[in-house]
Amino acid sequence: MNKIRIRLAIVPLALLFFLSVPGLFVSNAENAISLNKKGWDAYNRTEYDRAIFSFINSLRINARYSDSLIGAGKSYYALGVYDKALDMFLDALRLDSKSVDALNGTGMVLTDTGRFTEAIGYFEKSYAISGDNLDSQYGLAYVYYRMGRTVWAKRKVQNIFRSNPYHYQALLLMADIKIDDGRLGEAREYVAKAIDSKNDMPAGYIKYGDILLKNYLRTGDRGSIAEAVESYNRALSINPDNYEANRNMGMIFLMEASDMNSEKAAGGSFNNAEYNEKCTAAINYLSKAAAVTTNRSTLYSLSLAYELSGDKNRALEYMLQSYTKFPSDALLRGKIEDFLILNDYKSAHPARVMLSNENIELSRLNKRESLHADSMYYLRRALFLNPQNRDVREQLISYYSILDYNELMIGEMKNQLQHYPDYRTQDALNLAIVKRRNRLYSREGYATDDVPRNVPRVIVLNFDSAGKLADHPDAGRVVARNLSFAIQQFGRMRVVGIRERESVAGDLKSGGDALFDSIRKLKDYRDEKGEAIDFVVFGEVYEVDDYLHVKCRLMDMNKGYIISEFEVSARGRENLGSVSLKTAVRLYETIPYSGKILKLKDDGIVVNLGLIDGVKAGSRLVIYMSSRSRATGDMVRYAEIFTVKESDTFICYAEPDSSGALKEVDSTFVVYPLQQRRAKKMG
Repeated sequence: MNKIRIRLAIVPLALLFFLSVPGLFVSNAENAISLNKKGWDAYNRTEYDRAIFSFINSLRINARYSDSLIGAGKSYYALGVYDKALDMFLDALRLDSKSVDALNGTGMVLTDTGRFTEAIGYFEKSYAISGDNLDSQYGLAYVYYRMGRTVWAKRKVQNIFRSNPYHYQALLLMADIKIDDGRLGEAREYVAKAIDSKNDMPAGYIKYGDILLKNYLRTGDRGSIAEAVESYNRALSINPDNYEANRNMGMIFLMEASDMNSEKAAGGSFNNAEYNEKCTAAINYLSKAAAVTTNRSTLYSLSLAYELSGDKNRALEYMLQSYTKFPSDALLRGKIEDFLILNDYKSAHPARVMLSNENIELSRLNKRESLHADSMYYLRRALFLNPQNRDVREQLISYYSILDYNELMIGEMKNQLQHYPDYRTQDALNLAIVKRRNRLYSREGYATDDVPRNVPRVIVLNFDSAGKLADHPDAGRVVARNLSFAIQQFGRMRVVGIRERESVAGDLKSGGDALFDSIRKLKDYRDEKGEAIDFVVFGEVYEVDDYLHVKCRLMDMNKGYIISEFEVSARGRENLGSVSLKTAVRLYETIPYSGKILKLKDDGIVVNLGLIDGVKAGSRLVIYMSSRSRATGDMVRYAEIFTVKESDTFICYAEPDSSGALKEVDSTFVVYPLQQRRAKKMG
């Protein structure tokens, strides 16, 4: 849904200076009326900062001038400064409680700040006072649209058209409704009609450009891009400082530069001069947009433009600037964390330390709610950023102890000893090693040798971003990186890590025809050990309000078809971590797994499946075998069931349920869990 964005505008410093000095540059001959007229003239030219200057100076002469209050309110609203806009409209209502303009203005501000019920009350009051006021009806249509009550919104808009078929705002709203329905052709007709009614307003040209851009994203029609640029330029010719036109122009060049960068990574032809031009254009347009309205989307996109241009430090600067303003943005936090790691910023870098500490706090909060898997995820993110954090590593060791993942616990102790070579850490490690002697792992001779594991190898492609003009244009890449990280928390899958993934899957996409090329390339891929990819994860990611949605598909590369499709979502400041973990768990539950016989013993078998695979004492294993029927001579398949008697981190010991079964078993047989089980749950 093409939502109207809530914007926190920054009025230019010069304007703030003007407003701070009463009557500055206002001649004695000028009075409130003339200043009010200047304000409305500027407003009609969409020069909203100039309009505010005139209206405020008019109010300094006459604080009870309601027309100037309404003008200032509308100008602040146009800039997205909703708190000041609301103040102006409410002051006007204190002077005249039946002011239709003030009632409608208040309703619009309340709508764009999510206070829908209150907004309806103001619009209905305005309509009751003046039923033929089309702005009141438009306000009701708009708030219903924002609430998702599209049918009601359509009815209100159609009522407006009966009185005025060329109502500018109603035409653009109907275009939005048609866009949401996927009827881009009909949407273009409504916008064209709006432009015919008011060809000196930027909004119509911007909406027309948005439709063309959506058509390009849907069809790949390059002609739509050229038309969109032309339409945005028409809007900028009317108002060179228009936020939306500058932002969307910047996003077009950013998108084209990103596509060129992917083509370069894939080994395609590359024009360096053209690439640099697009990066520069993206930076210039987005910088102009940021000068008008500083919001999450613009700052994030500007950081991406600098990243593509190769200016890593400026990119990080804008990322951190955005994060300072929007600290609850989980996608942005994940983006910054990966950026710091991939660009080899030192672990002592202030940003790495800050974000590591924030992950520690998120871990603490999740632990308090007994969300232990989430708590472990954030501990691992904290260590990812700051490997020297002793307290975090000790907490992770504690979790491994609770899970009885003894080998992982010992491994983490050894890591800690490398960073903190003191007697306390060494003593704890020595004690754990002594205790290990009594465990299955050690008794079977795997205390020093790694257990051969046939763990599926998984790669996550960059998810297709459903809307490249969203607040996070590279959300698909950010989610893919974080999902790859989350999968590593589950031992039965071996995921292509963050650095290798960038070199292998950096140019591999999930969307459209590009997916087939990506799959073809992965079929030929082998890592440094000669191991191939067993499973590929891909899909789509999109944002709606505060929710992050991931549509995920899992392909078995050996069989060549999709074995699972599902969708997960989460909201709030932890939406990235939450969707990553939810998706990792679903993959863990879905990807088939098996084990091999490591040893044949007198009474049973040692198998390379253990606690980390969800196999524990009492679990059942099955081996499928074949023999020739004495009656028919045909080969008959049958199963032998084994019950697990003891399990360790990576291995287990199991005995057959029927006597004589071991005589038919050899070390080449594949062992399957009788039931697919999740890893041990805590809490």
